[in-house]
Amino acid sequence: MNESYGIHNLSLREFKKRKAQNDIETAALRLFLEKGYENTSIKDITDEVMMSSRTFFRYFASKEEILTGSPITTKDERLQLIQSSSDSLDQALQTIFSVLSEKYEQNKENLMIRYHISKQAESISSLFLYKLLEPEIVICDDLCISFKDTDKDHIRFQVAIHMAAFRVSVEMWLENNEREESLKTLLFYHVNQFK
Repeated sequence: MNESYGIHNLSLREFKKRKAQNDIETAALRLFLEKGYENTSIKDITDEVMMSSRTFFRYFASKEEILTGSPITTKDERLQLIQSSSDSLDQALQTIFSVLSEKYEQNKENLMIRYHISKQAESISSLFLYKLLEPEIVICDDLCISFKDTDKDHIRFQVAIHMAAFRVSVEMWLENNEREESLKTLLFYHVNQFK
């Protein structure tokens, strides 16, 4: 999570909820790195943050949810991005994937931890990969709503190209910490290779 709480904009209840989520996530990710994801139980996490398992499940459905993290964008955010773009599908895709890249860049430290944890076992690696690819369907749906006159298969193909480039770019960006270019630059370099 590692985000500013915006204390002045939150009720005390919401602030406490976010703090608890952040504490759980921080402790869990540290334990996943130290002990291994498979060897860390929910009890290990709750002992670390001194709370009951029952309380844990108010914030997270599973330890998998902690590993994959919360969604990067909401449906409302995506639709706003699409509406703020020009009438062009290409422009809408560029806007959406620019924002996704920027959000990943803002959260790089947290993503690096998750990426290293995901390399511990194939089963965990597939969770991380699924999380990277998860937005594809919803982005397609959002674009199909906004571009009703455009062939749906064309939209799906264009989103798939962007998602493939995004996945490869994220992995390259996380694997080489000394890379000077931003994720966004890397992404659009790869997108343009397909065109």
